[in-house]
Amino acid sequence: MKRKARRWQTGLNLLEVLIATLVLSLGLLGLAGLQVSSLKTTQNASLKQTATLVLYDLLERMRSNRSAVLAGDYVQTTNCTASPPAACSTACSPAEQANHDLYQVLCQNNSQSLPAGQLVITCPTGGDCGLGLRFLLTWEERLEQQGIHAAAVTGQAAVEKEHDSIRLEMDAVI
Repeated sequence: MKRKARRWQTGLNLLEVLIATLVLSLGLLGLAGLQVSSLKTTQNASLKQTATLVLYDLLERMRSNRSAVLAGDYVQTTNCTASPPAACSTACSPAEQANHDLYQVLCQNNSQSLPAGQLVITCPTGGDCGLGLRFLLTWEERLEQQGIHAAAVTGQAAVEKEHDSIRLEMDAVI
Protein backbone atom coordinates (compact mmCIF):
# COMPACT_ATOMS: atom_id res chain seq x y z
CA MET A 1 0.00 0.00 0.00
CA LYS A 2 1.04 3.37 -0.81
CA ARG A 3 0.69 6.02 1.72
CA LYS A 4 0.00 9.53 0.70
CA ALA A 5 2.27 12.04 2.35
CA ARG A 6 0.42 14.80 3.98
CA ARG A 7 1.64 18.32 3.53
CA TRP A 8 1.46 20.12 6.80
CA GLN A 9 3.30 23.22 5.69
CA THR A 10 0.94 24.71 3.19
CA GLY A 11 1.37 28.48 2.94
CA LEU A 12 4.42 28.63 5.20
CA ASN A 13 6.80 29.47 2.35
CA LEU A 14 4.77 32.55 1.53
CA LEU A 15 4.93 33.64 5.18
CA GLU A 16 8.72 33.19 5.19
CA VAL A 17 9.01 35.35 2.08
CA LEU A 18 6.85 38.03 3.70
CA ILE A 19 9.00 38.09 6.85
CA ALA A 20 12.21 38.18 4.80
CA THR A 21 10.83 41.11 2.78
CA LEU A 22 9.92 42.93 5.99
CA VAL A 23 13.40 42.40 7.47
CA LEU A 24 15.04 43.51 4.22
CA SER A 25 12.89 46.66 4.01
CA LEU A 26 13.73 47.59 7.62
CA GLY A 27 17.41 47.12 6.84
CA LEU A 28 17.15 49.34 3.77
CA LEU A 29 15.36 52.03 5.80
CA GLY A 30 18.18 51.87 8.35
CA LEU A 31 20.76 52.28 5.58
CA ALA A 32 18.87 55.29 4.22
CA GLY A 33 18.87 56.83 7.71
CA LEU A 34 22.61 56.27 8.01
CA GLN A 35 23.13 57.90 4.63
CA VAL A 36 21.16 60.99 5.67
CA SER A 37 23.06 61.20 8.95
CA SER A 38 26.35 60.89 7.09
CA LEU A 39 25.32 63.68 4.73
CA LYS A 40 24.50 65.99 7.67
CA THR A 41 27.82 65.25 9.34
CA THR A 42 29.70 65.89 6.11
CA GLN A 43 27.92 69.21 5.65
CA ASN A 44 28.78 70.28 9.21
CA ALA A 45 32.41 69.31 8.70
CA SER A 46 32.47 71.30 5.47
CA LEU A 47 31.12 74.38 7.27
CA LYS A 48 33.76 74.03 9.99
CA GLN A 49 36.49 73.72 7.38
CA THR A 50 35.17 76.81 5.60
CA ALA A 51 35.16 78.71 8.89
CA THR A 52 38.76 77.71 9.53
CA LEU A 53 39.77 78.83 6.04
CA VAL A 54 38.01 82.17 6.59
CA LEU A 55 39.96 82.75 9.79
CA TYR A 56 43.30 81.79 8.23
CA ASP A 57 42.62 84.03 5.23
CA LEU A 58 41.90 86.90 7.59
CA LEU A 59 45.06 86.16 9.60
CA GLU A 60 47.17 86.42 6.46
CA ARG A 61 45.54 89.73 5.58
CA MET A 62 46.12 90.99 9.11
CA ARG A 63 49.77 90.02 9.00
CA SER A 64 50.19 92.19 5.91
CA ASN A 65 48.45 95.12 7.64
CA ARG A 66 50.16 94.91 11.04
CA SER A 67 49.86 98.64 11.80
CA ALA A 68 46.06 98.35 11.71
CA VAL A 69 46.24 95.32 14.00
CA LEU A 70 48.34 97.20 16.55
CA ALA A 71 46.01 100.20 16.33
CA GLY A 72 43.02 97.95 17.03
CA ASP A 73 41.30 98.59 13.71
CA TYR A 74 40.40 94.93 13.29
CA VAL A 75 38.77 94.75 16.73
CA GLN A 76 35.09 94.84 15.85
CA THR A 77 32.04 92.76 15.07
CA THR A 78 31.52 92.02 11.40
CA ASN A 79 28.37 90.67 9.84
CA CYS A 80 27.17 90.75 6.28
CA THR A 81 24.07 92.83 6.87
CA ALA A 82 26.00 96.11 6.85
CA SER A 83 26.78 97.89 3.61
CA PRO A 84 30.21 97.12 2.13
CA PRO A 85 33.05 99.56 2.79
CA ALA A 86 34.65 101.52 -0.02
CA ALA A 87 36.95 99.49 -2.24
CA CYS A 88 40.64 99.86 -1.47
CA SER A 89 42.16 99.25 -4.86
CA THR A 90 44.96 101.83 -4.83
CA ALA A 91 45.48 103.92 -1.72
CA CYS A 92 43.67 103.70 1.57
CA SER A 93 44.51 104.02 5.22
CA PRO A 94 45.26 100.93 7.36
CA ALA A 95 41.87 101.34 9.05
CA GLU A 96 40.05 101.41 5.70
CA GLN A 97 42.04 98.37 4.59
CA ALA A 98 41.04 96.58 7.81
CA ASN A 99 37.34 97.26 7.19
CA HIS A 100 37.70 96.16 3.59
CA ASP A 101 39.52 92.95 4.60
CA LEU A 102 36.92 92.02 7.20
CA TYR A 103 34.02 92.53 4.83
CA GLN A 104 35.69 90.79 1.91
CA VAL A 105 36.77 87.73 3.87
CA LEU A 106 33.49 87.13 5.64
CA CYS A 107 30.88 88.46 3.23
CA GLN A 108 32.16 88.30 -0.33
CA ASN A 109 34.40 85.25 -0.47
CA ASN A 110 32.18 82.96 1.62
CA SER A 111 28.78 84.63 1.57
CA GLN A 112 26.97 81.42 0.68
CA SER A 113 29.23 79.10 2.64
CA LEU A 114 28.57 80.30 6.20
CA PRO A 115 24.88 81.05 6.67
CA ALA A 116 24.38 84.16 8.84
CA GLY A 117 28.10 84.30 9.56
CA GLN A 118 29.31 86.78 12.16
CA LEU A 119 32.88 87.48 13.22
CA VAL A 120 33.87 89.10 16.52
CA ILE A 121 37.50 90.06 17.08
CA THR A 122 38.69 91.20 20.50
CA CYS A 123 42.00 92.15 22.08
CA PRO A 124 43.07 90.65 25.39
CA THR A 125 42.42 92.62 28.55
CA GLY A 126 44.62 95.64 28.64
CA GLY A 127 43.95 96.54 25.02
CA ASP A 128 47.38 95.65 23.61
CA CYS A 129 46.48 93.90 20.35
CA GLY A 130 50.15 93.10 19.74
CA LEU A 131 49.89 90.41 22.44
CA GLY A 132 47.28 88.51 20.48
CA LEU A 133 43.71 88.52 19.32
CA ARG A 134 40.69 86.36 19.98
CA PHE A 135 38.48 85.41 17.06
CA LEU A 136 34.92 84.17 17.46
CA LEU A 137 33.22 83.12 14.24
CA THR A 138 29.59 82.02 14.48
CA TRP A 139 27.15 80.76 11.89
CA GLU A 140 23.73 79.18 11.95
CA GLU A 141 22.63 75.66 11.29
CA ARG A 142 19.02 74.72 10.80
CA LEU A 143 17.68 72.55 13.59
CA GLU A 144 16.07 70.26 11.04
CA GLN A 145 19.57 69.37 9.88
CA GLN A 146 20.33 68.18 13.40
CA GLY A 147 17.19 66.07 13.50
CA ILE A 148 15.45 68.40 15.98
CA HIS A 149 12.03 69.65 15.08
CA ALA A 150 11.19 73.21 16.02
CA ALA A 151 8.19 72.11 18.08
CA ALA A 152 10.44 69.99 20.30
CA VAL A 153 12.62 72.95 21.30
CA THR A 154 11.78 74.10 24.80
CA GLY A 155 12.05 77.58 26.23
CA GLN A 156 11.09 79.47 23.07
CA ALA A 157 8.31 79.46 20.56
CA ALA A 158 8.77 76.99 17.75
CA VAL A 159 8.87 79.71 15.12
CA GLU A 160 11.57 81.69 16.91
CA LYS A 161 13.99 78.81 17.36
CA GLU A 162 14.64 77.41 13.90
CA HIS A 163 18.42 77.79 13.98
CA ASP A 164 21.26 76.77 16.24
CA SER A 165 24.44 78.80 16.46
CA ILE A 166 27.79 77.10 15.92
CA ARG A 167 30.98 78.81 17.04
CA LEU A 168 34.64 78.52 16.25
CA GLU A 169 37.05 80.24 18.64
CA MET A 170 40.71 80.84 18.00
CA ASP A 171 43.48 82.83 19.68
CA ALA A 172 46.32 84.14 17.52
CA VAL A 173 49.38 86.32 17.81
CA ILE A 174 49.88 88.48 14.74
